[in-house]
Amino acid sequence: MTQLTVRDFRSQMATSLDRVDAGEHVFIRRKNQLYAIVPVEDDDLTVTPELAAKIEKARQEYREGKAVSLKTHEDIDSYFESM
Repeated sequence: MTQLTVRDFRSQMATSLDRVDAGEHVFIRRKNQLYAIVPVEDDDLTVTPELAAKIEKARQEYREGKAVSLKTHEDIDSYFESM
């Protein structure tokens, strides 16, 4: 695991990305926030016909009122505890 400041990342960008490609976890700290550098595969950006069909099915179920609405943390906790 490598943790860099933004300044260090800028100066070591190629090396840092090579480490991510090799499977190492690389994090960048900016002020009080920590960011992870992760590779994105082409598949992560593609909406396949199968995924599009699932999305449309979910939209249709929502329109038909076949959805569960959870608005608070308590609602979420209750829902998962009931499973």
